[in-house]
Amino acid sequence: MILFYLKKNFCDGWDNLLWIALCNLVILAVGVAFYFGMGAALELGPLSLLFLVIALPILMIPSFAASNCCARLAAYKSVTIKDFFLEFRNVWKISILFGLFVTGVIFLGVVALPFYLKLNNLIGIFLAALIFWTLLVTSLSMQWFMPVYSQLGGNFGKILKKCFILFFDNSGFSLFMGIYSILLVPLSFLLAFLAPGATGIILAHNNALRLRLYKYDWLETQSDVDTKVARKQIPWDELLAEDKETVGPRSFKSFIFPWK
Repeated sequence: MILFYLKKNFCDGWDNLLWIALCNLVILAVGVAFYFGMGAALELGPLSLLFLVIALPILMIPSFAASNCCARLAAYKSVTIKDFFLEFRNVWKISILFGLFVTGVIFLGVVALPFYLKLNNLIGIFLAALIFWTLLVTSLSMQWFMPVYSQLGGNFGKILKKCFILFFDNSGFSLFMGIYSILLVPLSFLLAFLAPGATGIILAHNNALRLRLYKYDWLETQSDVDTKVARKQIPWDELLAEDKETVGPRSFKSFIFPWK
């Protein structure tokens, strides 16, 4: 399953390279403005947190817009840069909520974690460790947030719950996603963050959810089988057969000369 997941990510990214680059330019522009704004806000001391609360949700808007479009790409549909901008009006509410949530997570990591580490006692170490593992689990779980919103919908609370359920039910794959996403960062740096960039990572997360949902659709048909037994017998080759046929065998030549 993982090998096909990587192949699909690459093919989807390559086939929509220009669109991904344009979306990344928008996200990059907002990100640069956020970076310099945060640098100026840090000189204001405590008021810098207020800037983070206001600016981070704004940064999330183009990311969620890209996620809605990437969900269509993951389903083998086409999108345009116009579709990307049209999604802004649909995602601003969830972007604000998620941005505030992420701000809280950042505050926990930047303020609370160092505070307890400085206590230099067993209680401080215990609380710091608890916060660290909470941050790690939350970070890995939040990889699912945008694709869950884009593909399954729901309010903020329900999406958040589904994210943690997906993590604990797919902890190994979630960890793989996290490592894979981190590895895409230096590659993005080499390509000036035009590809894969934030949009490429968001596309990878949407592909992950789309493929992973096949498991749950199949499990629903196995009501007469013990759940634990069924989970160990997921027929991934069968579940991915249609997707493999859609992606097809792709040679190196077909990537460079798609018209031949």
